Amino acid sequence: MMPKNRRNQWKQLLQTSETMGYESSVAFSRKDALPGMQKRILTLLFIVSVGVACSPAGSDPTNGASEAELYGNTQPHLYLSGQFDPYSHVGFTTLEKAGIPASRKGMVLRKETTEALKKMLFRFKKDHPNIRFWVQSATRPFNSQKGIWEAKWNGQRKVSGMDLRTIKDPLKRARMILEYSSMPGTSRHHWGTDFDINSLNPAYYRSGTGKIIYEWMLANAPDFGFCLVYTEGRDGGYQWEPWHWSYRPLSAPMLRDWNRLYDANKIRTNFSGSDAAFHLAPEYVNTIGAACK
Repeated sequence: MMPKNRRNQWKQLLQTSETMGYESSVAFSRKDALPGMQKRILTLLFIVSVGVACSPAGSDPTNGASEAELYGNTQPHLYLSGQFDPYSHVGFTTLEKAGIPASRKGMVLRKETTEALKKMLFRFKKDHPNIRFWVQSATRPFNSQKGIWEAKWNGQRKVSGMDLRTIKDPLKRARMILEYSSMPGTSRHHWGTDFDINSLNPAYYRSGTGKIIYEWMLANAPDFGFCLVYTEGRDGGYQWEPWHWSYRPLSAPMLRDWNRLYDANKIRTNFSGSDAAFHLAPEYVNTIGAACK
């Protein structure tokens, strides 16, 4: 983790860069700009550029997030497995309060996620003012994910047209559910960083409006910190999910913590089939698009 004093230095450098970037645009646009001012601007911009160039290779700004910044007063193993109340957690806000279109009221995401999402939606509307864009699904606590899982496990919801009670092998039954649904305690939707957009049907994104949205997201979402989690062409894990996006500045350190706590046997859950299938969790949690790692 980056030391606190180093993080503060970076913040100062970035603030200086932003300020001097603005001053330079003003100063160099004026014919009467003082030579001394121009020299000062160039010197400070040079210092900032050297600081960036000399940063450790492969450094990741998400390494600097503290435990308190990530989880608040919630214990990390409970937060990451969805065993807390996001609706009362100080780090979350509702989508309607944030002004983000959603499929229903009451959905929540982390405040940092909604701030980035609002900025992204502003650009999307500038590029495609006549296309609707909304959040279909957001944060799901453990019990919500458990409800989805067990409805499929117990045959209340069919999977690919099948009643899974006809599959007696619990591991095979779990694998069928895991094509598109996470085991409770392993879903990224627990974290407040991940959300689904518009349609949960892959065919929607192959043509028409869905394809326009998907291609725009691939090209522009990274500018706002978002990555596509379940990309095409992966070896294993969930199926391609063109609707599932993640706010990486938070989700990347959370993923590292989830793995650390799982290895320490602190991610503990109980649901139908957990005894047979929970050992599969790391495979599905970590088989994700490279941009989200």
